[in-house]
Amino acid sequence: MNTKHINMKTISVEVNEEFAKVLEQIEPHIDKQALVKNLLFSGLKQYRIELAIKKYLEGEVSTWKAAEVAGISLRRMNNILQEKGVGMHYSERSLEEDLE
Repeated sequence: MNTKHINMKTISVEVNEEFAKVLEQIEPHIDKQALVKNLLFSGLKQYRIELAIKKYLEGEVSTWKAAEVAGISLRRMNNILQEKGVGMHYSERSLEEDLE
């Protein structure tokens, strides 16, 4: 039997009563740990995309590297940039980065 061993780390977070109440209202019958974990994963995914866009806009990374920062495909990164109305730019430096 081939089972994967996944290293897990516990992170404790205190939330205020209002936050806890909203969680209860959103999904009253779901395990709170699972709900918070899903919210964290979703938030982290969105944060990585926003960070990648910021780095791209500031000229720190090419679209290829931005996709890596975001943890998504180059095609998806290009679609997100296009959806947000971000002009595409490709410099000599970006080409060098992509070839690394």
